[in-house]
Amino acid sequence: MALEEITLDSRHLGSPEKLIVYTPARYSPLYSYPVIYVQDGEDYLSMGRMATLLDKLIEEKKLPDLLAVFLPVDKTKRQSRYHPDGQEHLSYRRFLAEEVVSYIDTHYSTHPLGNGRTLLGESLGGVVSLFTALSYPHTFGQVACQSAAMDTSLNERVAETDFIVPLNLYLEIGTEETAVQSGRGTLDLVSANNELRDILQKKMATLVYETFEGDHTWGFWQANLPRMLCTLYG
Repeated sequence: MALEEITLDSRHLGSPEKLIVYTPARYSPLYSYPVIYVQDGEDYLSMGRMATLLDKLIEEKKLPDLLAVFLPVDKTKRQSRYHPDGQEHLSYRRFLAEEVVSYIDTHYSTHPLGNGRTLLGESLGGVVSLFTALSYPHTFGQVACQSAAMDTSLNERVAETDFIVPLNLYLEIGTEETAVQSGRGTLDLVSANNELRDILQKKMATLVYETFEGDHTWGFWQANLPRMLCTLYG
């Protein structure tokens, strides 16, 4: 594998933004590859050990060759960029859907259709992944959320959104995530994700909904990544 660090000067965010692009060992410009866009990119690389995991699963032929784009976030800007009410949220969504995708499609050999692009995130990263796909349904055809930090008001927005093209969704939630501390107070993510599941089942969406014994921490998200990736791409 190779990990390449790129700096994009974002006109939407008005700042230089770092991307870390994973290419598989057998990457060749003669083929086209699906791409997974990963929020909290540095956390997925360090705590999720995702690059090593991709190597292993691709080598074992449990996953096809694919590209991953890890999107680091400055923790002081995370709420502003990831939460739908955040000051930079709309700009961040545009940056993702227009600037990042355009750069990757231009510089790498990718599947050019929405069903070849997946958004992945944990907690608030799951929220921004879902809302970006809802805003750009032709760009992103698949979303995976690990313990998405949803609440009733965010769920209402999903309920009010028309799904104009089919969306593939993978949601997972831990059974102990009933009192998760957040910038918005204490959240019952089990109830919120169950409610989201019920909303999505009435939409033009294919949904996989998994639960695990555990709480809102990286140990569980990392352990669950193989199941999630194999479900998305298996």
